[in-house]
Amino acid sequence: MSHVDGTGSSMSLYITGDITTTGTVSFADGTTASIPFNVTANKVTIVNIPTSVYLSSAGQIAKGIYITSAKNIVVYAHIYHASRSGATLVLPVNAMGKDYYSINYTQKPTSAYSVFCVIATEDNTTVEITPSAKLTTGQAAKTAFNISLRKGEVYQALSSTDLTGSHIRSISSGTEPCKKIAVYSGSTWLAINCNTAQGAKASADNLFQQVYPTAAWGKNYVTAPLAGRNYDVFRIIYSDPTAKVTLNGTLIQSNQLINNLYYEFNSQSSNVITSDKPIQVAQYAVTQNATINCVDNLAETIGDPEMIFLSPIEQGLDHVTLYSTDQQVIVQSYINVIIPTTAVSSFVLDGASYTNFSSINTTYSYAQIPVKSGPTLGTHNISASAPFNAIAYGFGQFESYGYAAGTDLKNLNEFINLQDAATNSIVSQGCAGVTYKPRVIIPYQTTKITWDMKDGKTPVAITYAQPDSTLTKNGQTLYLYNYSSTISYNTPGNYSIVATVFNQNADDCGSNEDIEFDYTISDVPTANFTHSVKPTGTCPGDEVTFTDTTDPKTVGIKSWSWDFGDAANSTASNPNNVTNQNPKHTFIKPGDYTVMLTVQNQNGCSTTSPPQTIHVNQSPTAAFTTSTPDCETRDITFNAQASAANEGTLTTWLWDFGDGTATVQKTNGQPFPHQFAATGTYQISLTVTSSTGCSNTVINSVIVNPLPVVDFILPDVCLSDAFAQFTDKSTIADGSEGQFTWSWDFGDATRSTAINPNTSQLQNPKHQYTQVGNYTVSLTITSKNGCIVTKSQQFTVNGDTPKALFDIPAPTCSSDDALFKDNSTVNFGNITRLVWYFDYNNNPGQTVIYTKDQFPADRIYHHNYGLFNNQPSKTYAVKMEAYSGESCVSVSEVKNVVINANPYAKVTPIGPLCQEAAPVQIPVSVVYGNGTGTFSGTGVSASGLFDPAKAGPGTFNIHYTFANDNTQCAFDTTLSVTVYPTPTANAGPNLHVLQGGSITINASAGPQPLQYKWTLANGGKAIGLDHDDVLSPIASPTDDTDYMLTVTTANGCSKSSVVHVSVLKAPVVPNTFTPNNDGFNDRWEIKYLDTYPNCTVEVYNRLGEKLYSSVGYPVPWDGTYQGATLPVGTYYYIINPKNGRKVISGSITIIR
Repeated sequence: MSHVDGTGSSMSLYITGDITTTGTVSFADGTTASIPFNVTANKVTIVNIPTSVYLSSAGQIAKGIYITSAKNIVVYAHIYHASRSGATLVLPVNAMGKDYYSINYTQKPTSAYSVFCVIATEDNTTVEITPSAKLTTGQAAKTAFNISLRKGEVYQALSSTDLTGSHIRSISSGTEPCKKIAVYSGSTWLAINCNTAQGAKASADNLFQQVYPTAAWGKNYVTAPLAGRNYDVFRIIYSDPTAKVTLNGTLIQSNQLINNLYYEFNSQSSNVITSDKPIQVAQYAVTQNATINCVDNLAETIGDPEMIFLSPIEQGLDHVTLYSTDQQVIVQSYINVIIPTTAVSSFVLDGASYTNFSSINTTYSYAQIPVKSGPTLGTHNISASAPFNAIAYGFGQFESYGYAAGTDLKNLNEFINLQDAATNSIVSQGCAGVTYKPRVIIPYQTTKITWDMKDGKTPVAITYAQPDSTLTKNGQTLYLYNYSSTISYNTPGNYSIVATVFNQNADDCGSNEDIEFDYTISDVPTANFTHSVKPTGTCPGDEVTFTDTTDPKTVGIKSWSWDFGDAANSTASNPNNVTNQNPKHTFIKPGDYTVMLTVQNQNGCSTTSPPQTIHVNQSPTAAFTTSTPDCETRDITFNAQASAANEGTLTTWLWDFGDGTATVQKTNGQPFPHQFAATGTYQISLTVTSSTGCSNTVINSVIVNPLPVVDFILPDVCLSDAFAQFTDKSTIADGSEGQFTWSWDFGDATRSTAINPNTSQLQNPKHQYTQVGNYTVSLTITSKNGCIVTKSQQFTVNGDTPKALFDIPAPTCSSDDALFKDNSTVNFGNITRLVWYFDYNNNPGQTVIYTKDQFPADRIYHHNYGLFNNQPSKTYAVKMEAYSGESCVSVSEVKNVVINANPYAKVTPIGPLCQEAAPVQIPVSVVYGNGTGTFSGTGVSASGLFDPAKAGPGTFNIHYTFANDNTQCAFDTTLSVTVYPTPTANAGPNLHVLQGGSITINASAGPQPLQYKWTLANGGKAIGLDHDDVLSPIASPTDDTDYMLTVTTANGCSKSSVVHVSVLKAPVVPNTFTPNNDGFNDRWEIKYLDTYPNCTVEVYNRLGEKLYSSVGYPVPWDGTYQGATLPVGTYYYIINPKNGRKVISGSITIIR
């Protein structure tokens, strides 16, 4: 089969078996040499296939591979290259068929190909091909065409579209009958993940599997997830689109099929798949890092696409020898095993028991078994006491392989079954006491069948002129032949029949074929069940649970058929008849229902349970009424007396008012009140429950209307006023004020008259009061919805003789308010209004009016005449009017108030300043006034001297006050002064440098940013520095030098620091001196040595005795040793100047 890497790919055969044998691999091209091989029992022989037989293109080519052996072997084929590989189990010729469907996968990227290959096992083989998609060689989709093949000749079909569903079958031609063919399918390269957009970018692999003939497809499959993967993809391929297929108990609907052929799903767990007609299941490993939620980031998941054809439960084996490859870069291999749970304890892997299985359901268990790989350790033997299904697979980094570990491919169109003589029903297992007629069904006609009933008696040979009947299955005619008599068993147990059939056309398989039939006879089960209904019955709409309690006797129950007696109310979601074991059903109408259960065991034995009656009670009737009007925060009466039990008696009434308050449960339907806190439409729910346990609910809407917000204005009146005018200010939330009705009560009933009544229905009425006093006035508003609210207010009719009085303040500064104390009175009631004239002489028309609601509690009124400083004082005339109503007024006498001037000074701001700056006097100029000014604040003296060093960095508020000596009226002002911080600067420790050398000055400064400037300490230009504008320059002075670093901030603040650099000149060592106390050359003077810190000087005599030593050389040597004068002669010295200068040694001569 083609591979995306062409002849760069490789193909290997893995040949193994449980016995030692020999064989040959030969090739149909006629030029490639055959390859003999030897197989050692339970070992693998690897045969590498030459690239000369690689299929490089579509069409017919003689490149088939034919494998023969002396004894039975197991063969696996593997095509691989560079982490792109696929592998398959190779079927023997006798397991091949004549009818196939290609099984592939959605092809992405489309730059590679979906592929199937057809190989003839005999010459003159005619094959009809109906591709599901257009082929690269031009053949149209869904259009059949024929090809003729010689033995070993291959036809390869390629398409950029998924070829799943392509139909391939061998047909007769002329005198040639249809002949067995082999079919392989897969892809040259594809990715499998749910993220279509990433398909071309995702890692991919080739697929390569031998297709099972349609006749070998089964009806029952159990799957297990591939180990270490996030999820797997499955396809269920239908032999007939009308098949009833269930996935984990759920029926797959026909509209879920793709191309009316297969159903695809993703899974992260085990699955149970059953069908009433043959199906084939394919399991797919997905692209590395692909996840079921389409987020491709699961980096720990290794592996790549692979396709594995699963065997049906019917095609299991009880022992298998398999091989786990390590090609190309397989990290871990596995074997998945599906086995009846009852056989788990018997399972053996490579001679050792293995029981680490997980249950799938009550019948089957599975294991994901990690195994060794490769030629040395990769051959494995597995066995059990019952047939099982297994697949072998493995994963590496972007690499995978997988295939069926082995399968018992039976022809499912050739079989024996039993016909119930009484009912004519067909079964494959039997029941005790029932008479059956054995029958054989084959896809061809015969004239002779020999029946061996395996009962110890001589087999019976029967000749047939014609079949007893025919039937068509999957488009194929099958022929039915009956045994000459019936059989019946009273004892349950296992039985067998072997029918030897003469096949006059079976020249490729022999003329006689044995068809074996193993079956069991079981007891009839006893059907029964329980249910969840209480003795009082159930209620309409309640779900009833039914539990199967059938006694299965000898074999398990395979089907349940329930009839709930509720056919009239059956729906798709709540059917009357169901087939699950423990169903639930909802009876929606009252009445009595007869329920029955019919069960059938695995042998087809059926029985029906005794009927049971389910009583469904009548639901009660819930009903209620409400009172009106319905207003917020007012009682509304609810009455549920109209509710009825219908069956039994009512026991509870549960109210939910829909307003967030707690539900209310009552024991009767009598009226009761409830208030709603807010307006709105509320859904009121009443649930009534009867003594039968049944309940019913009614929901009615109640509109809760808003209450009026009553408000009105009381007039200010005195006894002399003609009338009191009342003004309505009432509102309502729904804006329906125009539909109000008004009802006023003026509180004057004893003195009212027909002309001057005590009540009114006007919105804004008038009333005349004839006597002073306090009255209660009420206004009642009725809204359009009948909601009523009343508001009452106290109202005073004041006396008609007010008296205006007030006190004036002492002289006040112009910057302050003048304070006037009101002392007005009235003969009854209250002053209602004051009118002030604060500058009556100059502005008699300018007034300030205060109503009673504005009167200050202390009756002191403030007025500011404005700041002035151009004359010593000003005098103002003040008058006041006091009212007790509209027409009752008193005018006070005019009084004068004196306002003194405030002084004024100009204060000039200073700064910003640097912290290191000298103190600064704040300038002040007094413009008006005689007195004393004082400063206060951080860093400032009372006289105004501001010291930035004392204040420190920051912004400070400085306050200045100037007060007149005679009035104490003052001028106040505040100014802000900013002080910038002084930077830090440290030129570093003093340094020493050898004459002619250089040294880096390690200075420090902050905070940044700063400007740097180096000078000599006296301010002159810095000599001997490489730069004078960096923080740490390199110094190379010729003489001792003091350097000064000045740093400056962006605000201009600066700081300086000095460092001394000593130049260490080479010491000048004399070789003689004359210590004779003549005052000349009496000491050993060594020029410049005293500038070397911590230098050492040592003097020795010729014997090596140390005569003098010194650390530093502050006092030159005088030629003595321990106080005694040394004799004339030559001595030897060692001088270590240190500080980077080498040791100096030589001789010194003392001369006297």
